[in-house]
Amino acid sequence: MTGPIEESHEAPVLIIGGGPVGLTTALLLARYGIRSIIVERYPGRLGQPKAHAVNPRSLEILRQAGLDTAQLRKVASRPVDAGLVRFGLSPLGLELGTLPFERQGEENKAVTPEPLFNIPQPELEDWLIEVISKNKLVTLKRGFHWESCTSPQDSSSKVVSRIIERETKRPIRITSKYLLACDGARSGARQKLDIPFSPIANGPSKESHHLTIHFKADLTHLKPGIIWYVFGSKQQGAFLAYDRSNSWVYVTNWDGDEASKAQITNDYCTKMINEAMGEEFPFEILSITMWTTYPRIAEFYQSKIQPQAFLLGDAAHAFPPTGGLGVNTGIADAHNLAWKLNAVERGWADQHLLNTYNGERRPVALANARQSAKNQKTVYRFFSARPDGVTDEDLKRNTEWKNKFAVDIENDAEHFDSINLQLGYIYGGQAWDDVPCNVFTPTCVPGIRLPHAWVTYQGETGSALDLVDGMGFTVLGSADFLSLSGSSIIESRTSVEVKILRLGQDFSCDDKAWLNMTGLLDQGKGLLVRPDQHVLGEIKSAQDIQDLLSRFLLGN
Repeated sequence: MTGPIEESHEAPVLIIGGGPVGLTTALLLARYGIRSIIVERYPGRLGQPKAHAVNPRSLEILRQAGLDTAQLRKVASRPVDAGLVRFGLSPLGLELGTLPFERQGEENKAVTPEPLFNIPQPELEDWLIEVISKNKLVTLKRGFHWESCTSPQDSSSKVVSRIIERETKRPIRITSKYLLACDGARSGARQKLDIPFSPIANGPSKESHHLTIHFKADLTHLKPGIIWYVFGSKQQGAFLAYDRSNSWVYVTNWDGDEASKAQITNDYCTKMINEAMGEEFPFEILSITMWTTYPRIAEFYQSKIQPQAFLLGDAAHAFPPTGGLGVNTGIADAHNLAWKLNAVERGWADQHLLNTYNGERRPVALANARQSAKNQKTVYRFFSARPDGVTDEDLKRNTEWKNKFAVDIENDAEHFDSINLQLGYIYGGQAWDDVPCNVFTPTCVPGIRLPHAWVTYQGETGSALDLVDGMGFTVLGSADFLSLSGSSIIESRTSVEVKILRLGQDFSCDDKAWLNMTGLLDQGKGLLVRPDQHVLGEIKSAQDIQDLLSRFLLGN
């Protein structure tokens, strides 16, 4: 490190990046009593909406962390307002078809306690920041840029990072045991940690260029919907309704030519939006952003030159926005890594457990990246389906083309229904994404998220997922699973926290399908569930518990 350092800080964990993934990571760690410092390069939150869908698994994770998801749901879009994707020549013109947007209704509580909802990313960030402001174990430092860190002598060495205050250029030092890079697709930390970022196999090999115009308008008179794809003669793109009364985005492609940037002015964008809408209407442009993306995945999530440094979120995987899988994949990254860091810090596990982070999360990112790329290709096919040189009036009269387009829309259902990617992924190598992503069949096998069912526990109705509080391992057992002496054997032979909950004694469930799926109606049978609510395996004895924990935590 060069230059004088006048200020130093120390914390067990340094998190680079204060977006949703970095903020969630800090909150998950704080629940385990692990202090962290977040350094965020921007002094204030960027205003333009990005992601908008918070999927069931992300909400289940926030729910387990003790956050009030019901409060967040109150400020989200109602399913009746955000339940459809519409396709047409314009929002006010000929409609060519619709598709449901994900699974938002109450009927989805059969598979999750937390159905998906839509909320602008800035509002999600504000909510997380407010929670963090009340947590003494998290320090958020805005306007600070992570520049570099020292290379350790061994795995027990502390990581010493050089941080620059962007306004004053003043350098500070932060010493931490772990370094978690959550600084986005253009992650500077990933480059400094010497982790390659590569296109996915058979995916796009070059960037696509996009123009996003955030504008304020009251468009509550439009039909309900969350996304409008428009295929007019003058404009082709998509409107996203973050708030139908005041916050919208129009997204379209541009050629990426530096010389063409100069023409993208407020007047130019105003004309584009009016053309895309199909008529002039009152609105105020709030911001204009040009950006590029294509699916890439880090070749490994744990640095080889800095073994205590890990990638999470967009720093580890960048997807096209088609499918809304980016932020949600990052939140699940945080969930996977946070409990493992806690396990190591509490002496339950060694470096072997941290090494499993890459092997469990990277295949999930690859599956999500493949689906996002497939979705993007489908969208481009829709745009190219419009015949050249044909007016909108001609298309309105072309029944054959309209019927074919409607069929193509119906065949694209999985683009907006990725329930299997959200809830069905399995850690440990077993195939799980070999079916369409909108096909989800709950099952109970090692590595999968514990299937949801409604149970009664401590006098209250909740999800079976709520039985797993994340603070240790949980055994869900049949009524006769082990004896009290068996529980004592577990406690005396391991330092790992293992909570045993027996059906009919500690909790009850009337869902016969779930009971048969989990096997808890079988005599002397149980499930060992990890802190992150994923099933570790079936068990019939205290020795089974010991063996599973030893193999997973220590690699023995």
